[in-house]
Amino acid sequence: MRHLELTARLLLALVFLAAVVGKLRTRSDFADFVATVGRFGVPARWTRPVARAAVAAEAAVVVLLVTPGAAPAGSALAVALLGVLTAALVAALRRGERPACRCFGAGDTPIGRRHVLRNLALGAVALLGLAAGLNGGGGSPSSSAAVLLAAGVALPLAAVVVRLDDLVALFAPAPSRPTRPAGRP
Repeated sequence: MRHLELTARLLLALVFLAAVVGKLRTRSDFADFVATVGRFGVPARWTRPVARAAVAAEAAVVVLLVTPGAAPAGSALAVALLGVLTAALVAALRRGERPACRCFGAGDTPIGRRHVLRNLALGAVALLGLAAGLNGGGGSPSSSAAVLLAAGVALPLAAVVVRLDDLVALFAPAPSRPTRPAGRP
């Protein structure tokens, strides 16, 4: 159980850290995120405070997950935050809105079902990590091998989550172009 908890904590901490850094990398990235918040139905006067609160909550998740003894609170906050963000995605999609996914900063891919599924999967990871932590007791991992194993699983999974839109675009079928018969201009 300890390995599962540690893997979940590392995965979530890396994903939420990438989200915070991506949104705060430049003033322009944060301004784009603030503008996108408005596309999710948040009134204009509330977009900046809501954007700030979202980034602060994401940062709090990271801090709690890497702080010994606070990981259960970090997992619980991750579940709650992912629930709110998923509800916002679903509500926007039901209204027919497809704003850019600025989850990790400068992305311009319109939101879609895969973003909802990604958040649900991350929520499940947070719940599993929380349950494993509560059932396995507190403390630190028993060995450096456990930490290396958890990092070996969490790092590539976090990379996939963060770069999901790029991976989908990379493997999406190329649009077919009409062909002309040979010898005709």
